[in-house]
Amino acid sequence: MKTSDFPLSRILSYIFHPLLIPNLAISTLMLWPNLYSIVLPNMLKIWFISVVFIFTVAIPSIGMFILLKVNAIQSVEMKDRSERTVPLLISCTSFMALLYVLKTTNFPPVFLYMLYSATFALLIGLLINLIYKISLHTLGWGALSATLISISLRIGMSLLLPIVVSVLIAGLVGYARLKQNAHNQAEIYLGYVAGVSVIVFIAYFI
Repeated sequence: MKTSDFPLSRILSYIFHPLLIPNLAISTLMLWPNLYSIVLPNMLKIWFISVVFIFTVAIPSIGMFILLKVNAIQSVEMKDRSERTVPLLISCTSFMALLYVLKTTNFPPVFLYMLYSATFALLIGLLINLIYKISLHTLGWGALSATLISISLRIGMSLLLPIVVSVLIAGLVGYARLKQNAHNQAEIYLGYVAGVSVIVFIAYFI
């Protein structure tokens, strides 16, 4: 494949795909100094990350490729808004199944809060997508930025570096999606605002 056929913007879209956000965020928090680094054994961390990966990445991806094989969607990029509905439903269902599996565990609330935030953001993305196409990339990274700020305020610990990194990545993937002509500026900005807004709502009422 020629480099021109697979530009940097497309690579960034895959690396920072919204389905990968829960795993990236939780892995970062697990490695963060003084944040549950002692009370969680390494095997338990690996188990938790593996379970999260299965429900937030593997199952949605398998569902998407099945839809691709039966021609229910034209490509994995799903540029048409109508193509996104079923994959988003599959992802939402899988995310909620994960919460059900983990609800009886004794995992620190900060990780479950992260997953609840991701699930609510995904649900909002599904609802908005029914009437208007938005960037799910910026929605996901906007939600993560707001979630990290909320966690930092709740536990009284500075998470400035991951917050700044998440904001920068949001801008980077927004630019990448524009370069690919996958979205216009309104869809990029609305995705980010929607992601931040749903977490602000959750933080206020939960």
